[in-house]
Amino acid sequence: MLSHLYSYFGMRFARFQFRSEIDPPRSMTSFLRNAKYILITLPVGYEEANAASDALQKIRDQMGNAHLTLIHTGTRATSLAGSTRCDVVRLDPEDINRFSLPRRSLLKRIGTHPYDVAIDLNLDFVLHTAYICRATSADVRVGFVRDASETFFNVQIRAAKRATPKATYDKLADTLAMF
Repeated sequence: MLSHLYSYFGMRFARFQFRSEIDPPRSMTSFLRNAKYILITLPVGYEEANAASDALQKIRDQMGNAHLTLIHTGTRATSLAGSTRCDVVRLDPEDINRFSLPRRSLLKRIGTHPYDVAIDLNLDFVLHTAYICRATSADVRVGFVRDASETFFNVQIRAAKRATPKATYDKLADTLAMF
């Protein structure tokens, strides 16, 4: 009961904190190809993280020489992490406060680069990963359409409700390949 209330206040705080930051219009052509630093938050569950990682592996070459930072809750590696230009930041339960927001220590570990693109791959809304994407101040922040997504993402992708996670991530990779 209290965790739901804390999450509610965490959401209200995040909306209040980002209220005055307005995204200026940007050209959407080749934002992924031109990116130097890309942040990707993998889904919370390992099976979904594996499916998302496999799907994005298809467009990895298109990312060129971009440096990837993966945020992952699991301890096992995914296929996307197998690169020399990739850092993996492990997200532990201690990195999230009771309001479902990331702690400053986590944001410092992530904020080592000025990110051009931030992608949240959680199909369900996860406040701390959405907050991380917004806190990076990346020019392009990609996430799935869901409640409160307009606060955190400036590119929103609508996922089919009845599709499997693998099919959804494959479709996302196809969509991102256009940019």
